[in-house]
This record gives sequence, structure tokens and C-alpha cells, in this order.
Amino acid sequence: MVKSLGGDEIPNAILFERRGERAGYRFIGAVTGTTAVDPPALNGNLDSLYGDLEEILVGQGLYRDDAHAMVETWKDSWFEEGSRLIYIVPRSFIDNVLPLTIDPAPEQIVRVFVGRLEIVTPTTAIAKNPLSNDNLTY
Repeated sequence: MVKSLGGDEIPNAILFERRGERAGYRFIGAVTGTTAVDPPALNGNLDSLYGDLEEILVGQGLYRDDAHAMVETWKDSWFEEGSRLIYIVPRSFIDNVLPLTIDPAPEQIVRVFVGRLEIVTPTTAIAKNPLSNDNLTY
């Protein structure tokens, strides 16, 4: 289940999972209420995910070069082993938590933040804890 606890619409979200060389992702789109999301099939291509995420960032107002640089900078931590929700942080939240004043005021300000929420699934818990009871042989 995905829900914006702040009440603001999450402009876009992606459920991502990676197990070794296998990876998958599921686009959720905008989240306005509570949304149920099935896990992604692990048959995706990371290069296509990078491109899709860049398109989302461009759609939020970033220049294409800036979107590409953002994905290149963060892809090693965003798309490492495990499960996570990658989402665009609502602009109202950004402006509330990190107010910005520029004098003289520009014609337009574009602020795009990407959030990453780690999801600990049973598979993740076992992979991160090799001494869990499920992996012990007596």
C-alpha cells in the first residue's frame, strides 16, 4: 500500500526491486489516496528505468541534462540490491520544509526532489541477515 501521509499528492512513484542481476520496477504514477501496488516482475532493464526516470524528472520541470545528471549521480544508491519506493517529493512539502527566497525573484523556480523509501520484505530480511533462522542448518 502506498499513501501520502502528508495529504499532498505524490506526483509520481516507482516501486523498484533488485535481486542480484535481476531487477524490476512498476510505475505507480500519481498517488492521491491509498494505492495498492503489486511487486514488480524481476525482468526489467536498468537502462530503460534510468531513461524512464529521467523523463519523469523532465516532466517535473528539470532540463534534460539536469535530469540525466541527477540519475547518474544517485543511481548506485537508488537502484542497489533490495526493494524501495522511489518517488517525487510533493513541491508543497519541499517549500514548507526548505523555504527558498531569491532576491530579485526569478520568473520561475523549479525544485524537484526524489525520495527513496527502503522496503524490508521477507526476501530482503533474509538476504541482509544470513544468520536468520531460515538459513540455519542444524
